[in-house]
Amino acid sequence: MFVSTIYTLWHIALDTLLLWITRGYVALCSDLDDLAQRPEPPSLDEYARTTDENFDLLFTLLAIFCLAGLYLIVKQFFRRINIQRKVLQRKVDQRTQEIIRQKEELQTKSEELQKAYEEIKIKNMAIEEAFAHLSTSYEKMADLNREKDGMMSVVAHDLRTPLNNIEGLIQLVSMDDNLNEEQKEYIAKIRTVVGRGNEMIRDLLDINKAKSMDPQLKIQSFTMVDFITNWKSNFTKPLAAKNQSLKISGKYKELNMKTDQGLLSRIMDNLMSNAMKFSDAGKNVYLDITPVEEKVRITLRDEGPGISSADQKKMFKPFTRLSARPTAGEHSNGLGLSIIKSLTEQLGGRIIVKSKLGSGTAFEILIPQTAKNKT
Repeated sequence: MFVSTIYTLWHIALDTLLLWITRGYVALCSDLDDLAQRPEPPSLDEYARTTDENFDLLFTLLAIFCLAGLYLIVKQFFRRINIQRKVLQRKVDQRTQEIIRQKEELQTKSEELQKAYEEIKIKNMAIEEAFAHLSTSYEKMADLNREKDGMMSVVAHDLRTPLNNIEGLIQLVSMDDNLNEEQKEYIAKIRTVVGRGNEMIRDLLDINKAKSMDPQLKIQSFTMVDFITNWKSNFTKPLAAKNQSLKISGKYKELNMKTDQGLLSRIMDNLMSNAMKFSDAGKNVYLDITPVEEKVRITLRDEGPGISSADQKKMFKPFTRLSARPTAGEHSNGLGLSIIKSLTEQLGGRIIVKSKLGSGTAFEILIPQTAKNKT
């Protein structure tokens, strides 16, 4: 606006100047015409006056040419300014259009983001509703699970009483010396069934106990050599019945333990029972006990059929039956391996399985030499 105002003032000034010059030029021409009409020769004064007037005319013409040149220069200058102004205006217009386009794009993206936000908000509400539903379902399932565990404990204890009564009656009947072979065979079968029932009840109680709370360990000090001596005596007759052998190795004779001897015995019992059940007659079972820093590594390996990769993924779940079957029709309730894992973790250890179909199975137990109760 400032440049445009100056440009307008310059035009007014130049137009006024040109008007003044034009009038001067007209007056000069009129004087020249008057001189031409005089017949007599000019006097000296008139000649001097005429000479001054000629000089004035020359200066006037010179001033006219200078002003005309200046006018052209100024006009060209303002023309260039006008061109630059138009160029700048065109750039401003282009930039304005670009900003408008960017604004429209931003507006479009803002609308898309708002739409996405609304969709996310709706999905979040749906997730919250689903979570609330799942929380309610979880609470119901937890209540049902507690009821199931309570019922299982009650049933297990209630079943143990009649089984113990049956065991007592069998002992009384066995004291009769007049029993024939068939009666003795029946009594042996009844004892086997009662033993399996008591074993299953004990397994169920162990699983419930491990799930319901952190059991307190009955920690005591003992030597591993005494423990193994007492433990392996329980399997003398079962090994002989299947013509199997137990081979023990490792640097355990100087090893002192401070842990729950009962849980360790249960772990070893289940490992040994499984190894015997799933191995053919005449096979060997290998037990290696080796101290590793402040821990003990117990590895029990059999010469059975091995465990497939699919079975290894589910073998520690309760009540899981694997594809392999006991070789002599022994009883299996599907709880042994899950109990081994649970008891091992209670002692602060872990279990590793190494098996391949057709090459036997090795269970590796790693437990601390000194166990600690959880606070």
